[in-house]
Amino acid sequence: MTLSFSEDTEREASLFAAIKLLSETEVEVGLPPSAGGHLSFILAIQEHGSPIMRIPPRPVIRPALSQPAVRKSMAEALVSAAESAFEGNAPAVTAAFETAGQAGADGIRSYIDSGISPPNSPVTVSGGWIYNRVAKTGVPVSGKGFNKPLYRTGALYNAFSYEVKKK
Repeated sequence: MTLSFSEDTEREASLFAAIKLLSETEVEVGLPPSAGGHLSFILAIQEHGSPIMRIPPRPVIRPALSQPAVRKSMAEALVSAAESAFEGNAPAVTAAFETAGQAGADGIRSYIDSGISPPNSPVTVSGGWIYNRVAKTGVPVSGKGFNKPLYRTGALYNAFSYEVKKK
């Protein structure tokens, strides 16, 4: 009886590299830093509200990413990343993280499309006069013409994205 043993060092190296990539990579979903300070400010006001500007809080990122369908699609992509890592396929690991990030960004936009409570006030939709408490005078306001919270120019809506990066 003869026993032979051979090492596949190339496979072993690719396996360790893919597992290391998996453990050192993360995906961030939401408003990336490249969106700029103006959109970050607008998102912060929308998320937390502003009593001075009479804007009610309309959280969007956490509720959107908490939806079962979004969580499921992101989890499936991350499971795929883990499976690819244990096969030693580093490019597939990165692609799976990209898929998870895209699912999250699409989930946020889908959440906004489905309508966020509370709806815009009638003055916001059709325009009119509001009382400016600071200037103590009435101010004319032009309306948006539609009742879709968190969507006016589309800049914030289109800025939601993801970033795959090293920890």
